[in-house]
Amino acid sequence: MYKVVVDYAPAEADNAIVREGIIAFNESILGERDKAFSIFLKNDLAKVFGGIQAFLGTESIYIDVLWVKENLQKQGYGTKLLDAAEREAIKNGCIFSLVDTWDFQAEEFYLKNGYERIGEIKNYWLGHSKIFLRKNLRQSSKEL
Repeated sequence: MYKVVVDYAPAEADNAIVREGIIAFNESILGERDKAFSIFLKNDLAKVFGGIQAFLGTESIYIDVLWVKENLQKQGYGTKLLDAAEREAIKNGCIFSLVDTWDFQAEEFYLKNGYERIGEIKNYWLGHSKIFLRKNLRQSSKEL
């Protein structure tokens, strides 16, 4: 017999079983699994002050997390990180980049970096909207 268990402090091993289960299922349909990678903004002592966590697929990159320490924001570091991720995606054959952000986070940043808004879920969380953006990484301006 099986039971449903609510766990507010789950073991990472338990979470990994669930994550691997859905990834394996998706892979059985899609024929591939995304490859996780990170890019970091570090100082000379290798301390992290920002970075990107992303997933590479055959056709696209998904930017899961992009963060730059507050006192370093608006100095071009976010753009440098994003450019590095996009270059990595292009090198791996990706043709577009996807990202989502909250209405209080970085929509303007992504728009300035060539992304276009492709969707929004209004009032997603505590009255805030989730915004979805995409950028065509191909050199031509042809629509996907």
